[in-house]
Amino acid sequence: MFKFIHTILLIGISTIIVHICTLLFIPHYTRNNIWTQLEKIGHPYQFADLNSDNPIRQSMDPLFLLKVCKFNLDNGPVHLTTPQTTQFWSLSAYTNDGIIFYNLNDKTAPNAKINLIIGSPLQITKLKQSKIEHTLHSVLVSQKLNEGFAILRVFTPSLLEKKETESFLAKATCRIFNE
Repeated sequence: MFKFIHTILLIGISTIIVHICTLLFIPHYTRNNIWTQLEKIGHPYQFADLNSDNPIRQSMDPLFLLKVCKFNLDNGPVHLTTPQTTQFWSLSAYTNDGIIFYNLNDKTAPNAKINLIIGSPLQITKLKQSKIEHTLHSVLVSQKLNEGFAILRVFTPSLLEKKETESFLAKATCRIFNE
């Protein structure tokens, strides 16, 4: 009987220690989430490079070059554009929690270029009703969120294509949509 009580006490104390350690690590992980790290890279509404120690960069294929744009829909819809290119590219839009809500690539986009407007449901409804010329050829994405980010990736298998990719990424825009 003594061994049984001893085992139960040991399990109980071990469980308490594990739970306390878990609770003590929560502040560390909440300070180092994706959004917190993206806030360090620059201003919103512009495509920016990620540091080599950024987890997003580390998890990517090294043959892809990428840029990130942060946005806040409280300021209005965000308008993402790029010129046309023959290279493979992919754009993914995420919530500030890192949950993907939209993805587009060169095969699914009209004319293989990005012309994307992301806004709240109310903002997108107003844009559809206004029939502004800029929105007629844009992909409109309605998402209920305040802050988010978009990652633009371009496949660059060789050094020859790296210059073209860098030029493409330099011409990519991310800005508040102005009617």
